[in-house]
Parts: sequence; structure tokens; C-alpha cells
Amino acid sequence: MDNENLEFGQVKISDDVVMIIAGIATSGVKGVVSARTGVAEGISNLFAKNNYSKGIKVEINENTVVLDIFINVEYGYKISEVAKEVQSVVKKEIETMTDLQVAAVNVHVLNIVQEKDKEKEKDKEIIETDIIE
Repeated sequence: MDNENLEFGQVKISDDVVMIIAGIATSGVKGVVSARTGVAEGISNLFAKNNYSKGIKVEINENTVVLDIFINVEYGYKISEVAKEVQSVVKKEIETMTDLQVAAVNVHVLNIVQEKDKEKEKDKEIIETDIIE
């Protein structure tokens, strides 16, 4: 956790907060496809407060952060460009929102997802939503 002394006390930033910031920033990058899981885990993830932190590891030492981000890339996008954009966006957002220094953003590409796979994922989301309602 990050501890910062202010005039009236301390501010502590949880690792989970950094993971959520990184997850939201990553999800906004074109070409990144969010990793999905089975129906049971998908349902439980809908109720989890840190759904965005899936696939992200954070290590904070004093005021320095090292992140490992695991993503799927949509077929047709240049992997190196998507990874560089993820690194840039995540670094900027974390440093802006927390005043922590980002030492490294390690991007791990786990899979390439085709348009057909994206359609299947959307169908799963619809089914999961219908089950919950």
C-alpha cells in the first residue's frame, strides 16, 4: 500500500485500487478483448467489486509500481502496437490518479480472438445476464 502523509492524516492506496485503474484503462484500448470465463465464474464476477482487476498483477514497493497485465488481442490488430498503447495508457492513468511512479507495465498476450469468438462471448454475456434476471 502507498502511504502519504497529509496535513490531517495519511492516505493509503490499496493494491486493488491500482488494479482497477489499470483494468479500466486497459479495457479502453482498441484491439484489447477482455478475457472471459465459464458461465459460473462469469456470474460470480458480475457481483465482484473488482471485475476490472481480472488478469492484472500489481507489486507496489514504497511509491513505485510494477504491473503484469494479461490480455487477449483481437485478430487484425498489430500486437506490438496494442501492447505499447496498453503500457502508455496504464502508466499515465496510474501516475495521474495516484501519484505513484510506474516502473514497468509488462503486457502478456495470451490469445488472439477472432470476430466469431467475440460473437460467442457476447452470446455468453446475454445468457449470463438472462440467468441472473
